[in-house]
Amino acid sequence: WGRWKRDTFRTARAPSHSRVALPPSPSLKLIMAAMTLAAPVALAPARFSKVVRRRSAVTGKVTPASASRGAVQVRAAIAMPNPGTPVTYNETGKWRETFDLAAWASEVRAVEKELKADIDQDDVKHLNKILTWANAFYFGGLAILFATPFLTNAFNAIGGVNPIAAFCMSTAICARWTMVGHHVCHGGYNTAQSENGVVTGRFHRRTFAKGLARRITDWMDWMMPEAWDVEHNHLHHYQLGESADPDLVERNMTPLRTGKLPMIARYGQVVGLALIWKWFYYAPNTMKEMYGRREREAKKNGEDFENPFKTGELPSTVATVAAGAFKGQFAALVETAKCFAPYATFQFAVLPAVGYAVGGASMAGAVLATSILADVMTNIHSFIIIATNHVGDDIYRFETETKPRSDDFYLRAVIGSANFRTGGDVNDFFHGWLNYQIEHHMFPDISMKQYQIAQPKIKAICEKHGVPYVQESVWKRVVQLADVMVGKRNMLVWERGD
Repeated sequence: WGRWKRDTFRTARAPSHSRVALPPSPSLKLIMAAMTLAAPVALAPARFSKVVRRRSAVTGKVTPASASRGAVQVRAAIAMPNPGTPVTYNETGKWRETFDLAAWASEVRAVEKELKADIDQDDVKHLNKILTWANAFYFGGLAILFATPFLTNAFNAIGGVNPIAAFCMSTAICARWTMVGHHVCHGGYNTAQSENGVVTGRFHRRTFAKGLARRITDWMDWMMPEAWDVEHNHLHHYQLGESADPDLVERNMTPLRTGKLPMIARYGQVVGLALIWKWFYYAPNTMKEMYGRREREAKKNGEDFENPFKTGELPSTVATVAAGAFKGQFAALVETAKCFAPYATFQFAVLPAVGYAVGGASMAGAVLATSILADVMTNIHSFIIIATNHVGDDIYRFETETKPRSDDFYLRAVIGSANFRTGGDVNDFFHGWLNYQIEHHMFPDISMKQYQIAQPKIKAICEKHGVPYVQESVWKRVVQLADVMVGKRNMLVWERGD
């Protein structure tokens, strides 16, 4: 596993000749300005080459960043990553002085074993219920959209845009990603959807949303499911908070955090990003990670393959793809267009065409405008419940690696994540089931129903052993996210003794 992880996941170790960063250009600046994003966007894997990550624990000396949190000179054994190595704990790290990692992990593993043994057809029925809710929102939104002009002229003053229909469609699009696609692609229903190694149901990660036809019927969004699987299910999930985590917000926002823009302009960029982040950053960057993985595997096998997304250590966005096209590099543009095509064609061409057939040009325009509004809404919704999961001045990041499924891995899932308010299918539905982020990063391959069972048990175990368990309103976590993005707050660093 270790060799496979190094060869497959560690983007930072790719050969230097395959990681040539695009130099700034006037066209790139114009595009970025048009998108209201003067600095690289959040969640973008800008792994700056000047930053050196050391594998050994930091010992003794308190750094200025640590001192600012009120360091307390305490010599004790660090539980991770090198047992027995003395470390200086800060005020925020005092809980680590007597923490017994092995005992805590033993109880956690017992819960995991119990949860996985309990996954059956009831979990699949629960998933189908959530999918039914999502479909009801989407097709209900379409029904409202097409029926409203025949019932009232209430929305004529705003060009026929129907915010009620847009909200319903937006909620459904978010639900299909964060609940259905997310948990199925993690393998949360594999045991109930296979028998003797043979896939027996729709919701198995081996077949779900794979290929164009299944993408259309299972989960159609801006992202290509296969690319998202590489970026999220592997790079992010199993390297949470590490330098190789493509979603490490504090590092990714370094240009904005350390720039000279006034705070109000920085917060403005955060708002601008929330409106467009799925298609502007997330989709093209997942493609970059997928092709980067293929390039590394090809070179390992002595084959020729070139990643068309040539942004080096910087993220791939619509802006960098367009800038490359202006320089005559069209490969990334072609791949991005192919990635966007199914979702964009249906939402912004097929639906307006139906509107034209039903009510002429005016309805076609209203349908298009409503579809655009729905996409903006689902960008905002998903940004609020996704980008907030692993960031804040009470959340840890890590300068060292750990092994998947190790005791350290489970601990990092807890102290590197934040939960929102949990409990009840309605509450969990509107949180995209991402309000169980702690339990999800501990046990990625269990069902949504099992997370509801796991949460109070894991929280109780953490309280028993003194492990910080962050759970707050999603709105408080949005404040934490924005403050870290603009440089007002800093995350905790495990190796510094926080």
